[in-house]
Amino acid sequence: MKKWVLYYLIISLLFGAIIYLITLFQVTQEQTNEAFNEITKELVETQDVDTFLRYSTLGYEPIERFENDDYVVEIIQALGSENGQDIHQLVVFVIPIDLTRIQYATDINDSMDFSQLILTSDTININTKTDEPYKDYALSVGFNTIGFYYYTLTIEDDFSGEIILKDYDGQIIIDDIMTFNYEFNIIQFIQGMSEEEIESRISVDTVLNETLMTRLLIFAAIDVIIAIIISIILRRRTI
Repeated sequence: MKKWVLYYLIISLLFGAIIYLITLFQVTQEQTNEAFNEITKELVETQDVDTFLRYSTLGYEPIERFENDDYVVEIIQALGSENGQDIHQLVVFVIPIDLTRIQYATDINDSMDFSQLILTSDTININTKTDEPYKDYALSVGFNTIGFYYYTLTIEDDFSGEIILKDYDGQIIIDDIMTFNYEFNIIQFIQGMSEEEIESRISVDTVLNETLMTRLLIFAAIDVIIAIIISIILRRRTI
């Protein structure tokens, strides 16, 4: 085998590997985004947070659900992970019943957004208008982007105290007493999706195979044409 042919095959294989890696990354990102968009759309349409939470957490326990004429508010305790360690998070979802009836931000820096969550107890004191990471952002912009918004707060103790939730106009959605334990109730705990369930939702393999086949066929055709051109040029030089 001529040396240039061997070198050309090695270079072609390298380019084929690069095409595979780029395609794998791109398809995975696209399918993950599509799966997330479908799940958020389902949440808005059904006003049910179960699929969203099972997809995005290791598991969760429902705490309270409130409804009025304008909003559904779902409060849960989720099991998450940070740097390989389990963490407990209080998550408060605010889901609109009819967006045409309420005001909300269309810009994350909207200074007129008075959306706010206040938690007050002997062990936890949180005000999202003064505390990081929410104090500088208009949270209700989530209505404009994904159809709802939510607060996620890491907790390290039981809670028994007051919860106040306000909307864009500063009107009170919830002003109530709430109690929950830091330790999960095993009976009420809902397990997150398994890896198989998540992979099934993302459906990477099917799309990856189709996309990869198309790209590799195109690359192979171009590769062969270039090889033929190089071969012709080298033959003419030896004549």
